[in-house]
Amino acid sequence: MGAKRRFLWPPQKNDMTELLKNGASPLVFSLISMLLWTVWGFLGYGLSRLFSRPFPVVFFLSAMTGVLLAVSGVWGIVTGTTGSVLLPWGLPGLPFHLRQDLLSSYFLVLLGTIAAAVSVYSTGFFRRETHERFAWISLWIPVFLAAMAGVLISDDAFVFLLFWEGMALASFFLVMTDFDREWVREAGFLYLLMAHLGTSLILVSFVLLSLGSPVSGPGAFAFDMLRQGSVSRGMLFAIFFLSLAGFGAKAGVLPLHGWLPEAHPAAPAPVSAFMSGVMLKIAIYGLMRMDFGLLGMKNLVPGMGATILALGAFSALFGVLHALMQHEPKRLLAYHSIENIGIILIGFGLSILFFATRHPIPATMALSASLFHTLNHALFKSLLFLGAGSVIARTGSHDINRLGGLVRRMPYTALFFLIGALSISGLPPFNGFVSEWLTFQSALWATDLGETMFRSLVVLAAALLALASALTAMCFVKVVGISFLGNPRSSGAENARETGVSERIGMGVLATACIGAGLFPVPILKGIDRVIRSMVGEGLPLPSLSHQWLWLVPVSSGQAQYSPVLLAVSLGVILVLAGVLVRIFLNRPPRPSLPWNCGYPVRTPRMQDSADAFGQPIRRFFAPFFLIDRHLPDPSDPAPEYRLRIEDPHWEFLYRPVTRFVLFLSGLAELLRNRRISVYLVYSFVTLFLLLILLR
Repeated sequence: MGAKRRFLWPPQKNDMTELLKNGASPLVFSLISMLLWTVWGFLGYGLSRLFSRPFPVVFFLSAMTGVLLAVSGVWGIVTGTTGSVLLPWGLPGLPFHLRQDLLSSYFLVLLGTIAAAVSVYSTGFFRRETHERFAWISLWIPVFLAAMAGVLISDDAFVFLLFWEGMALASFFLVMTDFDREWVREAGFLYLLMAHLGTSLILVSFVLLSLGSPVSGPGAFAFDMLRQGSVSRGMLFAIFFLSLAGFGAKAGVLPLHGWLPEAHPAAPAPVSAFMSGVMLKIAIYGLMRMDFGLLGMKNLVPGMGATILALGAFSALFGVLHALMQHEPKRLLAYHSIENIGIILIGFGLSILFFATRHPIPATMALSASLFHTLNHALFKSLLFLGAGSVIARTGSHDINRLGGLVRRMPYTALFFLIGALSISGLPPFNGFVSEWLTFQSALWATDLGETMFRSLVVLAAALLALASALTAMCFVKVVGISFLGNPRSSGAENARETGVSERIGMGVLATACIGAGLFPVPILKGIDRVIRSMVGEGLPLPSLSHQWLWLVPVSSGQAQYSPVLLAVSLGVILVLAGVLVRIFLNRPPRPSLPWNCGYPVRTPRMQDSADAFGQPIRRFFAPFFLIDRHLPDPSDPAPEYRLRIEDPHWEFLYRPVTRFVLFLSGLAELLRNRRISVYLVYSFVTLFLLLILLR
């Protein structure tokens, strides 16, 4: 591990000056990346407004900055460097504390990689925008990226919340890009409401945690002081649940997920890729930072892990079930984000549960699976959003039932989307399989837990994870089959054309990363091993990290092992042999004949399966998970029409009652407003009188 750099406050010289004098470091690269993104944002906005035309080169510069940030993160992990700096800004007595440790570096790699690929894609995707719309997007995307990087290197509560709010506002402005549409405005304001609700809960958790700080005043909010603090057991649980709800609202955890399927269809595709691929992981970072960093390992109890595990398991199942019911591609992917955040939380909850019960081997394995899945989800979900955006842009349709036959018209997009679909479905040898497989391997240690309730919960979570994985594969069979195979169902699908070069490069980079992370997971797990050792002091138990790269061995070769490279080679050999045998033994001249057409003389696209028909068995079996409004046509209807509307039950049983209660309180408050100054003066007098009595 590399040397740890620490700059003390108050310094003899400016800490930033000392940092620069010490030469290049990962933290310096990260700060430069943030500064460059901010410059590119204002540069793109200014040029587009000044010359009345888009300047896509700004996104290319943003991509290069993403590469720089990824290099900073890899550098920090490989060298084990932890650097920190204090900047003389912020609140009196509380300067800006910035720190890049190995956990920050890991998420900076994730942010930089996705930023580079999606920014390259954006150079072509936004090329046809008007200069007003392009100026808006080119300003807020780099600011959004800079704010997310700021969250990852914050080292006090004030700076953390400052960048956190900057991230929320920048993403809100991006969601509101098409603000002239009413449904976009509704989605944007719902997202802003949930974002500020989460921020408020996080703020309260920081305030409660600061009550145990060894110092008072603004300095109590520095993370170093919060780590050294001590609070009562009741306060500890309050901080845990408040932070879980606050970060969970941003991550889309059940039941605070309502904004996610509304905001993603409203935002442009690259923005959806950034939000789902990166922003949701920033919330996971905040949760890990709070639980493992600020609360500390000594304060974790099994109930905390069990709570996160249960939330993750039901979020995974709920997300995939509702994804199966969707027709809009980006809304479908948004529900899959809920599912994958649930998978990440399953690993995270297992790690806390096993650490708290003194089982370090499955605990570190589960934490490695959780961290690995954050990277995997960022890669394949960004790829899928970009693919969906290309399909929507080229066909003009937001309904997969109006697509079809796109594999012949958009072959590259179809290939990249298929790779993303195989990855998210958890099929070997792609990257999604590795992290889910490690999660299952850690769950097998449930028999070592002492309490029956915990053992049963782990087994149930593993079963729900297996079910969610199978349903995910079923969902993407639907999406790929209906969208890319068969015959076109609309003129938009019939006349679709392939995307541009830059868009294909952006998707190709992510697709290659999905394959590479699936075939060669051991180098990534070595980096995760360094991160986990810096967090909890325990390393991965994987023997393969010490001497092999071909085999992934969780505990011992006699218990379980997996070689993605050998599996891929074996599958390739089997396919080649099957093709050769077919040509040898079935090499007969084709016999043309008309296929049976169900008795109809002409086959039309309407005879193909629809998304509704594909999801019908799931809708029937899991009916309690949905609110279903179905209208069957009556024989006497002059224009018979079948309508099916499926809604999230949380709207009916949670969000709408809360909305009605808030409106009721607002109505009561409205009674105080009668626009007469004499009444307002009486209110002021009574308030002052009561304060004098209470505070005397």
